[in-house]
Formats: sequence, C-alpha cells, structure tokens
Amino acid sequence: MEFKVITKEEFKKFSEHHEQESFLQTTELGDLKEELGNIVHYVGVVNNKKIIAATLLLEEKSYFGKKTFYAPRGFLIDYNNLELLKYFTEELKKYIKKHKGFMLTIDPNVIYRVRSSEGEILDDDKDKNDTLVDNLKSLGYTHFGFNKYLEALQVRWEYRLKLDRPYEEISKDFSKSTRKNIEACYKKGLLVRRGKIEDLPSMEEIFESTSKRKDFFYRSLEYYQKMYKHMHDLMTIYIAYLDPDIYLKHTQSLLDEEKKNNEEIDEKLKTCCVGPKLQHQKEVSDNLVAKYTEELEKAKKFKEENPNGKDVGVLLSMKSGDEYLTLSSGLLEEYKSFTPKYAMYDYHIKDAYEMGFKYVDFYGITGDFDKSNKYYGIYEFKKGFNGNVVELVGQFSLKISGFYNVYKFLKKIKNKIKK
Repeated sequence: MEFKVITKEEFKKFSEHHEQESFLQTTELGDLKEELGNIVHYVGVVNNKKIIAATLLLEEKSYFGKKTFYAPRGFLIDYNNLELLKYFTEELKKYIKKHKGFMLTIDPNVIYRVRSSEGEILDDDKDKNDTLVDNLKSLGYTHFGFNKYLEALQVRWEYRLKLDRPYEEISKDFSKSTRKNIEACYKKGLLVRRGKIEDLPSMEEIFESTSKRKDFFYRSLEYYQKMYKHMHDLMTIYIAYLDPDIYLKHTQSLLDEEKKNNEEIDEKLKTCCVGPKLQHQKEVSDNLVAKYTEELEKAKKFKEENPNGKDVGVLLSMKSGDEYLTLSSGLLEEYKSFTPKYAMYDYHIKDAYEMGFKYVDFYGITGDFDKSNKYYGIYEFKKGFNGNVVELVGQFSLKISGFYNVYKFLKKIKNKIKK
C-alpha cells in the first residue's frame, strides 16, 4: 500500500462509484471551497495501481498560524478493514502535521442505525456499525458522541424515504394530512418549476426572509452564485410560485359554492323549524362567505400586482450518491397558508424516482421525538411522507499535535466570553 496525493480527476473517478459517496466528498465541493478561500487536499491509498481509499480534506487556519483539517462526510474507505484504516490514519497524521495541522475532524457518511418512522431501532439493525465506532476509537479518534441535536458540524439524524416502488404507490402511504396538503397546494394555484441561474436572486431573497424569521443562518447571493458555478450539475433549485389565474378561479369557485350553500340554508330557515343545528350551519356558512369574499379581494389584488405570478417558496436539492437530498428550503411568511413546502417536496420525490435514485433524503432532524422538542415540527412534517429515521455514526476528531489541547482550552474560553 502507498499513501499519496492524488489528482482531482483520480479522486472524482473514485468517489463517484464509492458506496459512501456524498456531495460533500466531490471535486465540485472542492472547487467551491477553493474559491471561498479554503485549501483543498485530495489524498488516498493506492494498492497495485488502484485507489482503495481516499478523501477530500479542507484546510483551515486557526490560532497562531496553526491549521485544522476536515474531511466532510469522509473518508471514503472500508472502516471495517482495520489494517487499511490504521495505515490511512497514520499516514494522514504525518501528512497533516507536515502542513502545520493539529487536528483532523471526520463525520463518515455511514449509517449507525436505521429506525422506524417513530424513531424506534429496527430489530435487524441493533448492532449495525458498532465495529466501525470501536475501530476509530482504537486508533485514537475521539467520538463527539451520539448527539441528538444539531451541535456537530453536520446533521447526524436524517429522515429518508425508500424509492422501491412507483411514485403513485409510494404516495398512497403518505399520511392523510400530507396528501391533503399536497392536493390543496395545487388547487390554490401553487405550482412548482425547476429554477435556473436567473432565479438565484429570488432564492436568496426567500432564504433571507426565512432565516430572519426563524433566526437561521443563510448565505449571500454571491455565495449561491459561486455554488451554482461549481455545483450546478449536482444541485437543483425548485421554485414554488403562485399562479394568479388559478388562485383567482379557485377562490371564486369556493365563494360561489358557499353562497349557494348559504342560500339553501336561508330557504330552510324560512320553511323549517329553526333549531340550534340549523342556526349553527347558518353561522358557519356566513363566516365562510365573509372569509372567501375577503380572500377573493386578495386574489384580485394579487393578480393585479403579479400578473405573471410570484415566487413564494424555494427548495435547494442536491444529488448525493444514491440519495436525492433536500438540503434547504424556505418560504415567504405572507404565503405560508399556501403550504408551498408540500408542493416542492412532492415535486422533489417525483423527480428522484424518475432520475433513478434509491432514496429521498429529507436531511436533518433531531433524535428527540418528544413533542416538547422545539424542532419537533421539522420531524413531524417529514414524517408525513412515511419514511425511516436514519442515524449516522457521528463526528470524530483526531489529535495530530500537542497544540490540540491548547486549541480546546482557547475554544472553551471563547465560548464562555460569547455567553
């Protein structure tokens, strides 16, 4: 075996066919990171002129000119091959130390447990990948732990849907409320299209609006332009937009139908004995007529101001090995009643099936399934698509030099000052 620096082309060819393939271990991600200021390394192990292990490493400056190294969703290696893992680790330590690095962080794209939709460990999956964790620990890696929340560099808990049947069959297993919301989207005039580079300003605007409302981190338009430049082959932008004609027509039909119902109730009030049930029906109908009348005025105004429709939601999806991943989504607050997220996710699932992916990965959730968890709504929404909870092995760090301890101390002080 020989440890060596490999070319981008060699890494690309190897990573594209690896079972742990991830969009975070691609040359496209490497190119983006380089333009953003990172130094990117591609290294691997070669045996009989064939690459048998490799990883993309991101080099980043830290305190006093020292550096940290990070293999996002890496390495691409057989973690159960202890001999290979040990050799790669030992050679990486030498390589990183030579480049003034003091710490290596990894978070392998390897499943630790597959769970039911409710979060319960499946019977045939209880001992999955314990050996992997033990192997890494035996080589000096420190496990971040089986964290339940969003404290690590990457999400550890994901929600995933298997695409082993046609969409029409899969969608029958969506929850009743999810199916209802998807259907309601389209009836209201909420449509979805695939975005282009010209849609990046709209995407950034919607993400910014969402992040300010929910106190989330978001990227600048310049970042998304660079991301599109380097990763457009991997990413898909889904834009949810409100069609003014469908919106107006649907609202008008709701009002016409309710007015007819209201008139029928009025006739009953004139000819029948008036009881509490009928009076309640009249009250409900009056309220609906008022509601739809107000909504119709909104629809008319919307069409006047947006004759060509308006973008109200966005979903950024990423091709990642055999998964089609929903990386990030957002919507404009004033249009949340149209529930654009349901339409975008539905469109994403249809596309994933048509493109031949094995899974739709709805990405991050937490491992706390209690309704009191402030992130429960994210899980509840994704759960409606009737998939599985997937728990990854998590994050590990490896001490390269003694400065690792100094770094931990300085970081602890910095966190105290922040608090």
